[in-house]
Amino acid sequence: MSLPTEDGKKVCIKMLLSHSLTGSLIGAGGKSIKEIQAVTGAKVHVSNSTEPYPGTSDRVVVIMGDIDNVSLTQTLIWELIGLVTSAENPRDVDWSPQAMVGFLGQNDAVEVVGKITIPAAAGGLMLGRGGEHIRSLASESGAKVHMTGKDEALLTQERVMTISGGVGRCIKCTAMILQRLDESEEAIPYANRGSGYAPANNPFRLPMGAAGSSTGKRSYPGSGDGRDRGGDREEAPVAETVITLAVPDEHMGNIFGRQGATLREIISLSGAKVTVSGRGEFVEGTTNRVITITGSPTAAQTAHMFVTQRLQTPANPNGTRRTSSDIL
Repeated sequence: MSLPTEDGKKVCIKMLLSHSLTGSLIGAGGKSIKEIQAVTGAKVHVSNSTEPYPGTSDRVVVIMGDIDNVSLTQTLIWELIGLVTSAENPRDVDWSPQAMVGFLGQNDAVEVVGKITIPAAAGGLMLGRGGEHIRSLASESGAKVHMTGKDEALLTQERVMTISGGVGRCIKCTAMILQRLDESEEAIPYANRGSGYAPANNPFRLPMGAAGSSTGKRSYPGSGDGRDRGGDREEAPVAETVITLAVPDEHMGNIFGRQGATLREIISLSGAKVTVSGRGEFVEGTTNRVITITGSPTAAQTAHMFVTQRLQTPANPNGTRRTSSDIL
């Protein structure tokens, strides 16, 4: 993504990293992330540990600056991925961006897998007619490239590109993606320019303790008594979060989508269980229906974010009329 600024054209890209990799990127007391910014001149921001990319456990790394600065930053991050991947004990990796600059290429043969996201609007730019551009990315870089479909970008407005192969090939592939975004005739910004995806405010969320609201409880895999059916070993408890929303009945079409497609996508992407009270089953004294979200903290928060996004979307933006078959 390119952004026009007073200082000239800037490029922005997002990378998705596991918690362990992000910890190495940040370093003790933020030392490494400060160092990589000083070395490259790019701005690097990492999402909070409680704000993973929707539908994943990965944290978001936003990189912004001149294309050369951003390109060097992504190179160093791929080098970090290779270093950690090849280490016998990843926790013992002592990574210094400044020192790594003098050893670029030493991990080129290490096989790795990484992910970046691009604005959904840039999907066609990456694909090209009949997929010719994405095939060119793969053939010229030597890396394998896969991009999620446009239907999967409905809620995040971002498409995820999974890049795999030797570190050197992944670096080249990412650089080519940056170049293509930079050369676009029109700037294609991210709908969400930050690293967090959780809604700041949600007027539909019930207060704590009301009709379930948001709670944390423990559930146990296996049988109902918390023990494995194959023996007497007790399973470790798994944290479960329950979020309850009260939503005016007239807004439910935004949640369900045509024939329930949007609700199914929210469930699929988040991994949470989402149930809606039936027609006529309202919160007492209102015409609000109850949406209950259940799952791990990450899954529940992701589903909550998606539901909130849909509630903030104007109903029937094109003025089309929904039939009874469109709304459950």
